[in-house]
Amino acid sequence: MLIVVEGEETEYNYFKSLKTSLQLKTTTVEVVPGKGGDPLVIVETANKWRLRNKQQKQKGREVTYDKIYCVFDGDKPTEYKQALEQAKIYGIIAIPSIPCFEFWFLLHYKYTAKSFEKCKDVIYQLNSELKKDGIKDYDKARDMYSVLESKLDQAIANAQRLEKYHLEEQQTFNIDCANPSTKVHQLVKYLQDQKALI
Repeated sequence: MLIVVEGEETEYNYFKSLKTSLQLKTTTVEVVPGKGGDPLVIVETANKWRLRNKQQKQKGREVTYDKIYCVFDGDKPTEYKQALEQAKIYGIIAIPSIPCFEFWFLLHYKYTAKSFEKCKDVIYQLNSELKKDGIKDYDKARDMYSVLESKLDQAIANAQRLEKYHLEEQQTFNIDCANPSTKVHQLVKYLQDQKALI
């Protein structure tokens, strides 16, 4: 599988560290940066990989991707909605977070359905939680997977609870556009399930 991520630090480091931690024996996972903060750029980068993958399959080459994911933020509403539509057209699995990927980190500490105007608001709350663990400030270059690994089950439970909240309590039928929201837990769970196939 291929995971195309928005950033060259935050998301990239997180998924590389997750991959290393899981030591998957039955699944090859490649993580590549999508070069840019525009969700459409991330989806188009993933599509280039998809097209290259299709050509490889046609030539009978072994290294091909069964699944292609793209991980991006929803802080640019117009581009975000276009990116979701394009990903669906291309058959790429979108893993969005609103307003940003750091919301996934916050869910490791607590459940919240309170909307955030900007990513800096998420980071402000995240910093207050990190301080409780003796970490001064959030740093995009830090290996956040290692910092948060012990709280991973809690983050997954909080993300699932939030999905349920948006669907049932708020009757949000387009959960991809709910603020706050994330689908990172779905990708993490999928990877964990691959580990279980050993």
